[in-house]
Amino acid sequence: MTSARHAAPVEDALLEARELTLKTGQGRAFGPLDLVVRPSAAHLLAGPSGSGRSAALLALTGRMPGVTGELVVDGIDALAHPGKVRRITSVARLAGLVVNEPKLTVAESLTERCLLDAVSTGDGEMAFTRASDLLGLDVDRSLETERLAAVDQLRLAVALACVRPSKLIIVDDLETNLAPPDVDLAISSLTALAASGPAVIAATLGPHDATLDTTHLPQES
Repeated sequence: MTSARHAAPVEDALLEARELTLKTGQGRAFGPLDLVVRPSAAHLLAGPSGSGRSAALLALTGRMPGVTGELVVDGIDALAHPGKVRRITSVARLAGLVVNEPKLTVAESLTERCLLDAVSTGDGEMAFTRASDLLGLDVDRSLETERLAAVDQLRLAVALACVRPSKLIIVDDLETNLAPPDVDLAISSLTALAASGPAVIAATLGPHDATLDTTHLPQES
C-alpha cells in the first residue's frame, strides 16, 4: 500500500499539502494538514478559533518558517523554496498583519498596494478594476475604507491582493463583521473571482456552502 506521504501527486493540482504541520515550544500550532486546491477554485479552510487557521494560511503561501511535511504550489517545493511561492501568492487579509487601513480612501489604498507590491499604477488599476468587477465591488473610491459595508471591505481587500498577478490568494477570518447572508455573498464573490482568476483559500469558522470544497483543520485529541 502506498503511504499518504509518498502517494503520487494529484493531477492538475495548483496546491497540494501532505501532513503539513507546525509545532512550536507551546505545542502544535496546526496539522497534520492534507489539502488539495485546483486552479480556478475557491476553497474553505475551516476550524474554530485557536485551531491555527492563520498560521496554516501563512504556511500554504511560503510565509511561515518551521513547517514540516510536504507542500507543492504550482510545481514548486514550497518548503525548499518559500521565496518562489511568496512571489506567486498574495495575502488579502490576515488577522493583525494584513488589513485595510481604515482612514485611507479606496483610491489611496490602491495606490499604497501598488507601491507595496512594486506594480505600476496603470497595471495595478487594470488588475484592480478587473478583480472588482468579478467580485461585485462597486464603491465610491473617495470613501474611507472604514465607511464601506463589511462585505465590501472584504471584497476590497481581495481586489487589492489582485494588484500583483498571483496564482493563489488567501483570506483570513471570512466571517469578520458579516451577518450570515453576507457570508454567503462573500463566498459567492470569491467563487466568481476564482473561476476567472487566481485560486482562493479562505479561512472560516465552519462550513457554509455544501457545494464548495472545505478542509477541516485537525484538532488536538
